[in-house]
Amino acid sequence: MDRKRRLREALNSRQSEIFIATLRPNQLYFLDHPDPTKVISRPNCFAVMFGLDKDVIFPGRWISNACRDLLTNCTVIEDRWIDKSPRSQLIDFLKGNKFKKIIVDEPLLGREIKNEISQSIVLVEDIGCLLRRKKDAVDLAGLRHAARIADLGVTAAFGVIKPGISCGDIAAEGEYVMRKAGAEDVSVAPAVGQGTYYLDSAEDVSRIVAEGDMIFIDLAIHVRGYLGDITRAGIVGKGTAEQRLLLNTVKRAYSIGYNQMSPGVNGDLIYGQVEKCFGERGWTKYFVHHLSHGLGLGNDIPKISRGKSDTLKIGDALSCEPGLYIPGIGGARVENMIYIGNEVTEELTQCPFDLPMDF
Repeated sequence: MDRKRRLREALNSRQSEIFIATLRPNQLYFLDHPDPTKVISRPNCFAVMFGLDKDVIFPGRWISNACRDLLTNCTVIEDRWIDKSPRSQLIDFLKGNKFKKIIVDEPLLGREIKNEISQSIVLVEDIGCLLRRKKDAVDLAGLRHAARIADLGVTAAFGVIKPGISCGDIAAEGEYVMRKAGAEDVSVAPAVGQGTYYLDSAEDVSRIVAEGDMIFIDLAIHVRGYLGDITRAGIVGKGTAEQRLLLNTVKRAYSIGYNQMSPGVNGDLIYGQVEKCFGERGWTKYFVHHLSHGLGLGNDIPKISRGKSDTLKIGDALSCEPGLYIPGIGGARVENMIYIGNEVTEELTQCPFDLPMDF
């Protein structure tokens, strides 16, 4: 498996024998199973040890039976009610094997292992995050599937928007469609009316939509572990000239950001161009968050935010999500999932920016 080969190369370059993964994205990425989310259905195993002939699983009590029954090609250290804690089981295993160097992806556990075994043999580094950055064919298929379901969800949610409907009913429509399509977990956050200054009280699900409101819906889902993430914005009715200008400016900023996303481009440059677009209207101060975060199984890179951006590479998957939240006018944000390929940069989420509403 190419993922395991790259992990072995990373371990060898650090003169290490094993990688202890406590973070669910790393566990899902390296585990040899057709769909590891069927096994690691809760947030994560306590730890998975990679680098030996067989992966060693320290599941913790809640998913011990699932790991024992479904991970037949791994060594599963069962955790029954009479057994030691998984932390103690891991420490005992390490003491019994006398490894020369260990890499751990979580600082707290790394410190505990250092205290129990040796200060000199433990390196705390999330090498999984680094290796997961360049998306492989499995990643891309997972992200495309998640993007397709996200498109369905946001389209369904916008399709019921009309004066008099609650934000809770809007969210429920999107959630239902995405659950039916296979989403494991869903979050649908409509923001409407007064208070759309970012994401404060505007996400009150009891809030009732009125004609003339600006509305945007941000949703996030996971499908077989992969994140689907999309935002769409609109105006309930014709709206004012200022509202239409705000919405069009955000769409223009998205185009500016997306069209500059290519290999070798530093994110600070992209962020600066989006700020420049908003600055032409005197609205820079209302752009209060990042432009982009990584996509994948979780905790992914690259990112683009004010003063904290990465240089983009082939194989990156990331969002593009400019937004403005202006008191007295309203809030708008648009977001797509983006993949940077060898030849082209691609929008994985593809539903239109201007989605029809129910009136």
